[in-house]
Formats: sequence, structure tokens, C-alpha cells
Amino acid sequence: MKKTIILTFALIAALATQAQNDFFAYIVDDTPTNVRNAPNGKVVQKLSTEECYVVELISAKNKWWKIDPVVITEGDNPREFSLKGSKTGYWIHSSVLQFTVAGDPEGCLRTAPNWKSKAVRISPSTEMSFHPLECSGQWIKVVTTDGRHTGWMHNSKICFNPLTTCP
Repeated sequence: MKKTIILTFALIAALATQAQNDFFAYIVDDTPTNVRNAPNGKVVQKLSTEECYVVELISAKNKWWKIDPVVITEGDNPREFSLKGSKTGYWIHSSVLQFTVAGDPEGCLRTAPNWKSKAVRISPSTEMSFHPLECSGQWIKVVTTDGRHTGWMHNSKICFNPLTTCP
């Protein structure tokens, strides 16, 4: 078990050292997740509900995210695998992509994609999980999973590990 946890953190550390404007999210879905060849396109692969997946978000289009074809699983036996079946890319709807805030949530959301913009006030009872909507440089526009708050979050505030909180 300890070896698995160390390997999981090694994978996360490797991802975190990539370019700062890379965004990652984990998949939260009660049914097998459809991976499509375009926004609302043909299903080219289904991801099982039996594993937890972390994906790299490349670009957004109308609440659909193009993802990197290399997917990472989390848990007791973490691994990487490549998606197959599309020549036009791989797309997942934002409603099944999620991440939390790393560290102190105070001021984590802004009204515009910069630190000088006004902080979005988040009620204390709000679940601090977010769905990604779009991105601009190192900032990503998000909505809380309860749909009550929308704003921009800097990449440094994102925790994409579904198994633990980030520092």
C-alpha cells in the first residue's frame, strides 16, 4: 500500500512539473464515461467506473474539453494508457470533469483571469469542487459543482488529485 501511495504521488509530481498552463482534472461519472471524437461526436471509447482517471485538458469548446490521449489512472495500481479510435482528437464533457482547490480557498476565484480582479465571494457551505468551462493562459474559468459560483481560477490553485487534498 505504501509503495502504491508513493507511486501515485510520483505520477502527480511528474504532471505538476510540466508547463504551468497545463490543466488537469479527474473524471467523476456514475456511468462509463464517453470519450468522443468531437464535441457531441461519435463515442470512440468508454472509461469504466471502476477506476479513477486523471486527464490533461487541452482546449475547450462549448463545455466540451479536448483531452490529451494519455490518461492516468489513480488508486492501488496507477498506470498510464493511451486512448484509441479517433483521428480528430478526444473530447469529454465538462460535467464529468472536476478538480478541487489547492490550499486555502480564500480568493481562489476571480471575476476575470488575473490576480488584480475582484475575488468572487463563495458561501462557506459551498462544496469546493469545480467543473472547468474554458481557459485563458494560466487561468481557467470554472463553476462550482453545485452551480452557485462561477469565476476564474489560477492554475496554481488547482488540485487534480481525486484521492487527497493538495497543499
